[in-house]
Amino acid sequence: MRRPTRSAATAQRARSLGPALLAVALLLCTLTPPRIASARWRVQQQAKGAVNAGKLKNASRLVNSRYVKLRFPKNAWGTRRLVDLIQQCGKHVGKVHRGAHRLLVGDLSRRTGGPLRPHAGHQNGREADIGFYMRSGKPLGGLWRVSAGHIDARRTLTFIECFRQSGELMNVFMDRALQPALVREAKRRKWSAKRISAMFSWPRGKYVRQGVVQHRGGHDNHIHVRIRCAKHERSCRDRPVSRRRMARIRRRHR
Repeated sequence: MRRPTRSAATAQRARSLGPALLAVALLLCTLTPPRIASARWRVQQQAKGAVNAGKLKNASRLVNSRYVKLRFPKNAWGTRRLVDLIQQCGKHVGKVHRGAHRLLVGDLSRRTGGPLRPHAGHQNGREADIGFYMRSGKPLGGLWRVSAGHIDARRTLTFIECFRQSGELMNVFMDRALQPALVREAKRRKWSAKRISAMFSWPRGKYVRQGVVQHRGGHDNHIHVRIRCAKHERSCRDRPVSRRRMARIRRRHR
């Protein structure tokens, strides 16, 4: 008697689960963030210095795709880690939430890093400005100011959580007035109070630097993601340079 093929055995096990258990199994598979292709991240790539006083070596370029729409292609350079995360998390949202519009992406960094006006940061390929998923089902024409009622909290939270589960995410900056919509969605997903508190700075005050998602002024029209330095980036600095040190650097370069 011949053994059943692997596909036949899989189908037989699926039938034995019953419709309810099979639906749960499929849902868990769908919600699992994608594996990030870390094998392609080159050691030669370097985010140097800090996000507000740095440079970028051997940059990768983010491109338009089925899931991503660039606002400023000339400023779409970053480390391969950041570029891959944006593309793959955008794809993940598209698969989990059918019918999601393309993710509108603003500035990352210049090809070689350095100052990028009007931003204080965006200098070493570890930061990106990303538009919200909208309840209308259509992306805005630009990074325009939105209210909590305009945001598609389900898709936006799925995108942020995909970034977080990669282990690369350091912080997300967005206006605190927009955070309650995402907190409500987290509660709908049965997140624990401890997990919500670790993720969001809201309802703490504006100047409390706790939680992955923190308030920053000027972020009521997009979310700002920042990833960590990689282990091989020996001259990379996770934290921004202080204003006092920046003033000294500027004086030296006058």
